[in-house]
Amino acid sequence: MAKALHEQAAEYIRSRILTGEYAVGSQIPTENELCALLGVSRPTLRQALDTLAREGWLQRLKGKGTFVTEPKVTHESTRFITGYRAESEKNHRTLRTRVLEIGVERAPEAVARALHLPAGAKVTRLVRLRHLEGYRGNAPVVYTTLYVPCALFPEMAELDFTDLSFYEVLADRGLEVRHASRQLEVVPPPAEVAAQLEISPFEPTIFITSTGRTAAGQWIEYTESYYPAGSSRFLIEVDR
Repeated sequence: MAKALHEQAAEYIRSRILTGEYAVGSQIPTENELCALLGVSRPTLRQALDTLAREGWLQRLKGKGTFVTEPKVTHESTRFITGYRAESEKNHRTLRTRVLEIGVERAPEAVARALHLPAGAKVTRLVRLRHLEGYRGNAPVVYTTLYVPCALFPEMAELDFTDLSFYEVLADRGLEVRHASRQLEVVPPPAEVAAQLEISPFEPTIFITSTGRTAAGQWIEYTESYYPAGSSRFLIEVDR
């Protein structure tokens, strides 16, 4: 089946961005120029531009024109269980991590409930800020807080997770996460999270909570992650 005209127009512009002909930060030709070049109507072209803006390739500024931006990061944690480092390597990106906090504390009520722990049980809390090298000037792409029962991993707080993969460390200890349950919602970020992500507190974030279990059914991790909505999208696959 032949592609619709707006899809063909979007493909043309996208290919020019990928080859660098339309460089990141540059302004693309005007709507009149593109309509004449591609032989399409203005409504058709605007449909193509809207598609590319949703995908994160373009930013349309009223009164100024349309500019090339870096596309959103596609996160795949919604389709399989993997560490963010492994996901980044799969997509040929270099992940950098900054550990903001790590320590042992009594589990907050919501954390104890998620991990099926008794009230007052101790957990290790790990807070990390992560960016992809060279992406959007190294702006952070996710702020994550992770909780693990101390009884299952008592030495966790002694490790440096700047370069370590949490999921790989768990697997090495026979605690591999084999099942995860995740919930996504769009929320305004807490002020301290917005500051760390270098975004406005009024910019929405994708907030994901995740609980993970081992093959033996042990609840091993509870995570809260904030992704800037303006630079993030998620891949979800469903089979029937």
